[in-house]
Amino acid sequence: EMAAMRGSGALCGLVSQAASRALGSSFASSSSAAAVTVGPHLLGEARLESFGPFTSFARGATKKAGGTSRNGRDSKPKFLGVKKFGGESVIPGNIIVRQRGTKFHPGRHVGMGRDHTIYSLATGQVKFWTETGAQGKKPRKYISVVPGEDRSKKRRNIARHRAIAEGHLV
Repeated sequence: EMAAMRGSGALCGLVSQAASRALGSSFASSSSAAAVTVGPHLLGEARLESFGPFTSFARGATKKAGGTSRNGRDSKPKFLGVKKFGGESVIPGNIIVRQRGTKFHPGRHVGMGRDHTIYSLATGQVKFWTETGAQGKKPRKYISVVPGEDRSKKRRNIARHRAIAEGHLV
Protein backbone atom coordinates (compact mmCIF):
# COMPACT_ATOMS: atom_id res chain seq x y z
CA GLU A 1 0.00 0.00 0.00
CA MET A 2 2.92 2.42 0.84
CA ALA A 3 4.60 1.79 -2.52
CA ALA A 4 1.40 2.58 -4.41
CA MET A 5 0.89 5.78 -2.38
CA ARG A 6 4.48 6.94 -2.85
CA GLY A 7 4.28 6.66 -6.60
CA SER A 8 0.99 8.50 -6.89
CA GLY A 9 1.92 11.40 -4.59
CA ALA A 10 -0.76 10.39 -2.13
CA LEU A 11 1.23 11.49 0.89
CA CYS A 12 -1.47 14.11 1.42
CA GLY A 13 -4.02 11.41 1.96
CA LEU A 14 -1.80 9.61 4.50
CA VAL A 15 -1.37 12.72 6.63
CA SER A 16 -5.05 13.61 6.62
CA GLN A 17 -5.94 10.02 7.57
CA ALA A 18 -3.44 10.14 10.45
CA ALA A 19 -4.85 13.48 11.60
CA SER A 20 -8.44 12.21 11.53
CA ARG A 21 -7.40 9.10 13.52
CA ALA A 22 -5.61 11.21 16.14
CA LEU A 23 -8.44 13.69 16.58
CA GLY A 24 -11.28 11.21 16.41
CA SER A 25 -14.00 10.58 13.87
CA SER A 26 -16.13 13.50 15.13
CA PHE A 27 -13.51 16.10 14.10
CA ALA A 28 -12.67 14.38 10.84
CA SER A 29 -16.26 14.51 9.66
CA SER A 30 -16.97 18.04 10.91
CA SER A 31 -16.90 20.95 8.50
CA SER A 32 -14.55 23.06 10.66
CA ALA A 33 -11.62 20.64 10.40
CA ALA A 34 -8.96 21.69 7.87
CA ALA A 35 -7.01 19.04 6.06
CA VAL A 36 -3.26 19.12 6.37
CA THR A 37 -1.78 19.67 2.95
CA VAL A 38 1.65 18.19 2.74
CA GLY A 39 3.00 17.26 -0.63
CA PRO A 40 6.48 16.15 -1.63
CA HIS A 41 7.25 19.75 -2.67
CA LEU A 42 6.24 21.12 0.78
CA LEU A 43 8.31 18.82 2.98
CA GLY A 44 10.61 20.82 5.25
CA GLU A 45 8.62 24.08 5.01
CA ALA A 46 6.58 25.71 7.77
CA ARG A 47 2.81 25.43 7.52
CA LEU A 48 -0.27 26.19 9.60
CA GLU A 49 -2.50 23.35 10.75
CA SER A 50 -6.00 24.04 11.96
CA PHE A 51 -8.46 21.51 13.37
CA GLY A 52 -11.52 23.18 14.82
CA PRO A 53 -10.61 25.20 17.90
CA PHE A 54 -6.99 23.94 17.85
CA THR A 55 -4.41 25.79 15.77
CA SER A 56 -0.72 24.92 15.80
CA PHE A 57 2.33 26.01 13.85
CA ALA A 58 4.42 23.15 12.50
CA ARG A 59 8.01 24.10 11.68
CA GLY A 60 10.14 22.06 9.35
CA ALA A 61 13.90 21.57 9.42
CA THR A 62 16.01 24.67 8.79
CA LYS A 63 19.71 25.46 8.92
CA LYS A 64 21.03 26.29 12.37
CA ALA A 65 22.06 29.92 12.83
CA GLY A 66 25.81 30.52 12.65
CA GLY A 67 27.72 31.67 15.71
CA THR A 68 29.54 34.97 16.07
CA SER A 69 33.27 35.54 15.97
CA ARG A 70 34.97 36.05 19.32
CA ASN A 71 38.09 37.68 17.87
CA GLY A 72 38.52 40.92 15.98
CA ARG A 73 39.35 43.36 18.81
CA ASP A 74 42.62 45.14 19.40
CA SER A 75 43.73 48.16 21.39
CA LYS A 76 45.66 51.02 19.92
CA PRO A 77 49.43 51.04 20.59
CA LYS A 78 50.65 52.94 23.66
CA PHE A 79 54.22 53.69 22.46
CA LEU A 80 55.85 53.10 25.85
CA GLY A 81 59.58 52.88 26.53
CA VAL A 82 62.77 54.90 26.76
CA LYS A 83 62.73 57.94 24.46
CA LYS A 84 66.09 59.48 25.41
CA PHE A 85 68.93 57.15 26.37
CA GLY A 86 71.89 57.73 28.70
CA GLY A 87 74.27 60.44 27.44
CA GLU A 88 71.73 62.06 25.10
CA SER A 89 71.15 65.81 25.32
CA VAL A 90 67.76 67.03 26.50
CA ILE A 91 66.05 70.37 26.98
CA PRO A 92 63.30 71.14 29.51
CA GLY A 93 60.09 69.30 28.66
CA ASN A 94 61.72 66.45 26.71
CA ILE A 95 60.14 63.09 27.55
CA ILE A 96 62.81 60.66 28.70
CA VAL A 97 60.69 57.57 29.51
CA ARG A 98 57.03 56.66 29.05
CA GLN A 99 56.08 53.80 31.36
CA ARG A 100 53.31 52.05 33.26
CA GLY A 101 54.10 52.19 36.96
CA THR A 102 57.51 53.20 38.27
CA LYS A 103 60.00 50.95 36.51
CA PHE A 104 62.25 54.04 36.59
CA HIS A 105 62.09 56.60 39.41
CA PRO A 106 62.76 60.34 38.99
CA GLY A 107 66.15 61.63 40.10
CA ARG A 108 67.59 65.17 39.99
CA HIS A 109 66.32 67.71 37.43
CA VAL A 110 63.52 65.45 36.14
CA GLY A 111 59.80 65.38 36.85
CA MET A 112 57.18 62.64 36.79
CA GLY A 113 53.72 63.04 35.25
CA ARG A 114 50.57 61.45 36.62
CA ASP A 115 50.91 58.60 34.10
CA HIS A 116 54.50 58.01 35.40
CA THR A 117 56.11 59.68 32.38
CA ILE A 118 59.56 60.98 33.29
CA TYR A 119 60.53 64.27 31.63
CA SER A 120 63.42 66.72 31.79
CA LEU A 121 63.29 69.90 33.91
CA ALA A 122 66.70 71.23 32.82
CA THR A 123 69.01 71.35 29.83
CA GLY A 124 71.73 68.72 30.03
CA GLN A 125 72.54 65.06 29.54
CA VAL A 126 70.46 62.04 30.61
CA LYS A 127 72.01 59.77 33.23
CA PHE A 128 70.61 56.38 34.34
CA TRP A 129 71.78 55.02 37.71
CA THR A 130 70.81 52.34 40.21
CA GLU A 131 70.60 52.61 43.98
CA THR A 132 70.67 49.41 46.00
CA GLY A 133 67.79 49.20 48.44
CA ALA A 134 67.65 47.98 52.03
CA GLN A 135 68.27 44.32 52.87
CA GLY A 136 65.98 42.11 50.77
CA LYS A 137 64.60 44.94 48.63
CA LYS A 138 64.98 45.21 44.88
CA PRO A 139 67.41 47.94 43.70
CA ARG A 140 65.71 51.03 42.22
CA LYS A 141 66.58 52.48 38.84
CA TYR A 142 66.74 56.28 38.72
CA ILE A 143 66.95 58.79 35.88
CA SER A 144 68.60 62.18 36.29
CA VAL A 145 69.63 65.04 34.05
CA VAL A 146 73.18 66.35 34.53
CA PRO A 147 72.86 70.12 33.88
CA GLY A 148 74.98 71.57 31.11
CA GLU A 149 74.65 73.19 27.73
CA ASP A 150 72.71 71.60 24.89
CA ARG A 151 75.45 69.65 23.14
CA SER A 152 73.40 68.96 20.02
CA LYS A 153 73.31 72.68 19.23
CA LYS A 154 77.01 72.99 20.02
CA ARG A 155 77.88 70.20 17.57
CA ARG A 156 75.90 71.89 14.82
CA ASN A 157 77.62 75.21 15.53
CA ILE A 158 81.07 73.57 15.43
CA ALA A 159 80.27 72.02 12.04
CA ARG A 160 78.97 75.36 10.75
CA HIS A 161 82.06 77.28 11.95
CA ARG A 162 84.33 74.66 10.39
CA ALA A 163 82.48 74.96 7.05
CA ILE A 164 82.76 78.78 7.16
CA ALA A 165 86.49 78.54 7.98
CA GLU A 166 87.11 76.20 5.02
CA GLY A 167 85.20 78.55 2.72
CA HIS A 168 82.21 76.24 1.99
CA LEU A 169 79.68 78.65 3.53
CA VAL A 170 79.73 82.43 3.27
